Amino acid sequence: MSGSASKVGATRTKHTNFSAYEDNVLCKSWLEISYDPVINTGQRRESFWIRVVSRYNSNCGRYPKRTQKSIMNRWDHIKAKVSKFSGYMAEMIRSNPSGMSDADKSVAAAADFASVEKHNFTLMHCGKILKDEPKWMELKRKMDTLQNSGSRKDAPPNVQREIPDLDPDKSAPASSSRKRPMGRDAAKAAKKKAASTSSEYVSKMHDLSIQKIELFKDTEGERKARLDEIFTLEKVKVEQAREYRNMMLDIERERLAMDKQRLHMETEKKEKEEEERILAINLDQCQPMQRLYYEALQWRLKRKKRKRRRSAFCG
Repeated sequence: MSGSASKVGATRTKHTNFSAYEDNVLCKSWLEISYDPVINTGQRRESFWIRVVSRYNSNCGRYPKRTQKSIMNRWDHIKAKVSKFSGYMAEMIRSNPSGMSDADKSVAAAADFASVEKHNFTLMHCGKILKDEPKWMELKRKMDTLQNSGSRKDAPPNVQREIPDLDPDKSAPASSSRKRPMGRDAAKAAKKKAASTSSEYVSKMHDLSIQKIELFKDTEGERKARLDEIFTLEKVKVEQAREYRNMMLDIERERLAMDKQRLHMETEKKEKEEEERILAINLDQCQPMQRLYYEALQWRLKRKKRKRRRSAFCG
């Protein structure tokens, strides 16, 4: 029982995969420590990575702290993939297809990467951080030199400290360096095979370029159709807005007319009430001056009523 408990206690917590945010923090930490003047005094690789890990864990925020091994492994992955993508991007810039923006070239380079490498390039966020940094470009040149030389042993010591083997053949025996030199026929066959492989690669890249051109043609057609659809929808929207405004104007006119009619009716009602009040006054109870005043008013009102009756009768 106690043995089982000790095994459970010894189980390590497995962290989740690196997120895009963590990748960005790692790339920035590597750049910051690389630009530190202390590095240029010949600091050893172990000390360099201790500082990178410390910088990363200080800036990772709510994300989990990472071990040196985890960070170094992730950096090796980022370094290899971004370096490969840089090659596809450089080829796309050299070919410079007409009508393509920088964003279009990035998309096309990612398509080339996925077609040749058989998996998508998922580290575009890292590429954006590293691509224009002198320290990254210096490391990229060293990696290209090492890859082209085909031998880690011939690389300078500082390159060996900074760059791991990109494709180490761990199964190769130690005595492989003592193999018999290649014969003339074998050399010719290898040269012929290399030429054939190169031709196949050029043909494949040509086919990819044609596919990309067709893709952009299709994309342009879809974009035009989408713009036409948006234009039609906007016309409908403008027409509906115009109809709505006209409807609201008609409603407002009707409301004003009703308010005017109501005000007229209220005015007539008040006038009628005032007329009835005046006609109901008993002149015998009025003072002489008041009697003369109301008598004249009553006479005018009676004449006004007679005119109304005649108008109503004639109408």
